Amino acid sequence: MRTIAILLPILLALVGFLVAAAVRPRPTSGIEPGSRLSNVRRRTSLWRWGGVALGLLLAVGVVQIDGALGRGVMLAAPMLALGVLVGVIAGELRIAAPATEARSAPLEVRRVRDYLPRRLTGAVAGATATLGVLLVAATAVGSPDDLGRAGRSLVRACSDVMTSSSSPWPGSFYSLPLAAIVVAGLTAAAFALQQVVRRPRQGEDVRSDDILRHSAAAAVVAASGILVTVPLAGTSAIAGLALFGSPCPMWWTTTLGWTLVGFAAGATVVAIWCATVLVLPDRSNTRHEVG
Repeated sequence: MRTIAILLPILLALVGFLVAAAVRPRPTSGIEPGSRLSNVRRRTSLWRWGGVALGLLLAVGVVQIDGALGRGVMLAAPMLALGVLVGVIAGELRIAAPATEARSAPLEVRRVRDYLPRRLTGAVAGATATLGVLLVAATAVGSPDDLGRAGRSLVRACSDVMTSSSSPWPGSFYSLPLAAIVVAGLTAAAFALQQVVRRPRQGEDVRSDDILRHSAAAAVVAASGILVTVPLAGTSAIAGLALFGSPCPMWWTTTLGWTLVGFAAGATVVAIWCATVLVLPDRSNTRHEVG
């Protein structure tokens, strides 16, 4: 129940923010209305929101199937992010080259890093590394709970004759399925970014075409951010509370507990940032427009 109590408010706040931000007016993207690029932008946006709908269905499904001990709630946000990534990939794969009699083929080298939002990418990369280290460490020290479920408990020796046990603990019971989904999602994100870079140009308007690529790349990075930051926030908070709840606290457990709480707060901020990029892609990409 503690897992659900921690993760459910984060998920509800994230979904609420997505809905609220989606109805706000968006700034102009610099793409001429009615042009081919405008139509491409509209179609890819529809696929992206279709991915959001798919992700919500997957999230609800995993909560229904495996929600008794909070594992489904922990996996809900990664499943939502997977749906968004599927939508981005589908939208990019549906973009065809312009059907014209004569097409120019300028010699250019497009690289993934040229289209990534630098600060957001750095934040997501840091959150991903932190989540990986945390899951490995939590799995290594986790113990079975009173019903034998692996990794759901943290057992510490307070003395030669006394031990303490805290549960839930984000050990292998939670970390292994979470790690599998995160790896699958990051693989899909890498594939999506390749599609964003390699798809054919949509006419001669290079500037507007690059705006669309920046928008798609930012959506991929943002979805990857949600993939890792919500589980990071929940895992950090659960582990921190478990350390605080030990009947034999030590200075290092208290320090580590507060550090984990700080990780949870930082991950929540990055998750909101990623949600903003997903629902307001034009605003997030105004700095990437090229002249």
